[in-house]
Amino acid sequence: ASSSGLRGEGIDDSLRHPIIASILPRMNALVAAAMLFIFPTLAMQDAAFFLFFLFVGWTLLFATQTGISICAMLSVKNAHRPNALAFISIAGHLLGDVPLPIILGLIKDHLAPGCKVGEDGSFSKPEECASQEKGVRATLAIAYVWVLWALVFFELARRLSRIEIGKRRSDEINSLLLQEEDSNGATANGEKNNSSFRYYHSKFQPTPQQSGRSLA
Repeated sequence: ASSSGLRGEGIDDSLRHPIIASILPRMNALVAAAMLFIFPTLAMQDAAFFLFFLFVGWTLLFATQTGISICAMLSVKNAHRPNALAFISIAGHLLGDVPLPIILGLIKDHLAPGCKVGEDGSFSKPEECASQEKGVRATLAIAYVWVLWALVFFELARRLSRIEIGKRRSDEINSLLLQEEDSNGATANGEKNNSSFRYYHSKFQPTPQQSGRSLA
């Protein structure tokens, strides 16, 4: 039972989107904390401090991977969860580690042409490379800024989850209203009248204030 719960199989369908909406803000907090460690490395000269801050920052970023997998699985039905994990894996490669190193390399060659690495593993023009430090740091800055897309998409996913929660609550309210009409319209012999209000209630869509929710 516990193993099925960890895989998400025992989670009620009505809880999927609330869980997603509760996880995503924590993931955004991790990304924001990571950026506080990563961006200062652009101004650091000491290698020890540079590596320490980079290590902490990327560790915090990698800590979001579990949340990403959970949200991906809960965003779809059980039968589609393997496909969801496969999709985020492919998307991560296509938008991240496959083209980005090549693009960053081209940017670095443009901003710091003296820092090109030769076949022997050394800089082609060491003297020029030393004077083009700003170009190398600018390339790092571009790589760091790319990570900020995570904040945008995590927040977008949270808002979409809140919309799904609102829809489910609206459906629950409509169902309760119909049940109340059925109960009030019951006749003495147990038959139910087709009240003219039933059609209205079946089309009734509560406002965010009526359903007790906020998309913010």
